[in-house]
Amino acid sequence: MNGKIVKYFSRRGFGFISPEDSSDEIFFHVSSYPTEVEPEIGKNVEFEMIETPKGKEAKNVRILAEALEDEDAEEESPEEEEAPVEDAPEEEEAPEAESAEDEGPGVGDIPGVGKATEEKLMGAGFDTVASIASVDADDVAEKAGISAKVAAKIVAAAKELL
Repeated sequence: MNGKIVKYFSRRGFGFISPEDSSDEIFFHVSSYPTEVEPEIGKNVEFEMIETPKGKEAKNVRILAEALEDEDAEEESPEEEEAPVEDAPEEEEAPEAESAEDEGPGVGDIPGVGKATEEKLMGAGFDTVASIASVDADDVAEKAGISAKVAAKIVAAAKELL
């Protein structure tokens, strides 16, 4: 199956791939990615999808050959200095994650939020306690794919942490 990396949280070691034939986002862990390269948002990849108790997961992620050829061409090109523009989305994410930790408790510090729920919240764009506390529980439930009851408890707990 082919897709494109749409989200990657380097500090957490996971991300999401959007398959070519679907609007879903499939979870992947960095351990399923080739060790010689760092995952990058926008990279075209090939992967195997498996069902886990937590949902769909990409395994045996491989960079597509044309993506590797493009990368090799860039390295040989004298215009190599323009390459960081491609990396800009990932570079922007890292400072947000650092500042979120510097500002106070992280999403995983909210009482009742385990690893699976934290991954769902982070994947839905709720990367800080403040981002959860500032929205309606129904929005959290819908975007993160969790029950409304659980979302209500998480939003209330997030508000208490702030």
